[in-house]
Amino acid sequence: MKTELLIDALGGVSDDYILDACNLAETDDIENEITGRSHDPEDRNGIAHFRKDGTFEADSKGKKKIRDIFCKNTMIKYISAAACLCLIVITVITAIRSGAGRSASIQQWTESMAAKDYFKNSGNTGRPDSASASIVMPPFAILLPLDDSRQALEEAGIIPVIADHTEHSFAVMYNGDGSLYKISFRWGRRGEGIEEYSDLIFRAAPKEIREISDTVAVRTDPAGNVIPPYVTVTERDGITILAEGAENENKTLTWQTDKGWFQVQGSFKDSYEDVIAFFDWFWAHPFDLSDYACIPDDLMIRSTRAEYPDAFSGMIPDLTSLGYTAVSESVNLGSVGGAVKPVWFEGIYTRGETRIRWTINTGADADAWAHNIGRPSEITEEKLARALSGQECVNIFFDLPCMATLTVESGSAADAMEIVRTLQ
Repeated sequence: MKTELLIDALGGVSDDYILDACNLAETDDIENEITGRSHDPEDRNGIAHFRKDGTFEADSKGKKKIRDIFCKNTMIKYISAAACLCLIVITVITAIRSGAGRSASIQQWTESMAAKDYFKNSGNTGRPDSASASIVMPPFAILLPLDDSRQALEEAGIIPVIADHTEHSFAVMYNGDGSLYKISFRWGRRGEGIEEYSDLIFRAAPKEIREISDTVAVRTDPAGNVIPPYVTVTERDGITILAEGAENENKTLTWQTDKGWFQVQGSFKDSYEDVIAFFDWFWAHPFDLSDYACIPDDLMIRSTRAEYPDAFSGMIPDLTSLGYTAVSESVNLGSVGGAVKPVWFEGIYTRGETRIRWTINTGADADAWAHNIGRPSEITEEKLARALSGQECVNIFFDLPCMATLTVESGSAADAMEIVRTLQ
C-alpha cells in the first residue's frame, strides 16, 4: 500500500501542515539519533551472542566501522502530516489491545522455553510495506544525553556490558512540565559486512509508549488491506509480555510492571536468541525509573508569565478581554539545542462559574495527536462541540510547533469557542 493511498484512505492532510513541517529540519529525526534507525534499505544486521556473564561476543572477526548510517533524515520534503500517521499508529495499537492479530490464548513461560517461542505467532502472510511520514514535532520537549555515562551505568549494574557493541546512544527525554517522558539506550555494532550489523535498544517510560514514528511498517494482504501485527502473548512471573517481529524483521518485547512500561528491541538481523538474552538481562535487573524522575535543575527554569510575558506570544488567548480572571499562569523554559526556549505554559482562568485551563507543550505523542482538532483557524463551533461531547479537553496545533490543550473544567462548548475565536 503506497503512502498516497494510506493518506487518501485516512482522509488526507492539509497541505499547510506539510509545508510547515518542511521548515522543521532542526527537529527532524531526534528519536532516530537516539535509536540509530537507518533509512538505507541495503543495511542489514549481524549477530551477537551473550556469554554467561551477560556480555556480548561477535561471531565475525571484522570490527572495522562501515559508513555512518545514522545521519539525519533528509527526507523532509516527503513529509506526510502527523495527524494521518497518528491514525495509523492508533489503528495498529487498537488492534493489539483488542486482541486482533494475537494468539487466542496466553502462553505460560517456562525455563525450557526456546527464544523463538516468544515470537511463535509471527508470520509472513502478505507483503510488508511501510508508510513514511515525518513527525511535525517530537513527542518530548527536552533531551538529556547520557552518552558519557556508559561506563558508570555499567559499573552500577544499571545496564549490561555489551563489549562488542562499541557504538551507543543514551538519552533521557522530559516533557515540558518537567516530568519524565522516556529513557532510551541503544547499542550498535558495525563491521565490514552486513552480517555484523546489530542494533539493540532498551526503552523505559512511566506510561505506555505511544509515539509517532517517522516510519510505520504495516503488512498488507494481496488486496492491499492492512493486516494487524502478529503479536505473541506470554505470561512470565505474573507479567504479560507482548512480542512482535519475525526472522529478518525488527523484534520487540513490551511489558508493564507497577514501575512503568518497558521495551527491548533487536534489529532485523539480530537473532531470536540474542534479543531474548538482551531481554532476560533487563528482566533479571529491573530498571528503576525513579532515578530519572526529576529533571536536572540546570535543564529547566520554572517561572511565571509575568516574568516572561513574551513566551508563546500569540498562542495564549486574550482571556482578560472576555472577562476572565487569571488564577495562575506558569511558564517553563528548557535547554533545547543549547538555547533556552519556552517549552511549557499553563494558565487557569475563571469567569463566574466557568473555569478553564490552557496548557501549551512543545512535545506531542500519539495521545496528544489523537485529540488534536486542528489549527485555531480550522476550528468551527460544530467541530469543537463534537470534540467536547465526550471529553473535557481538546488539543489545538500551532506552528511554533507546539500543541495547546483547552480544558473546560466547568462551562460549555460555547465558552470554549468564544476563547478559540480570540486566536482566529
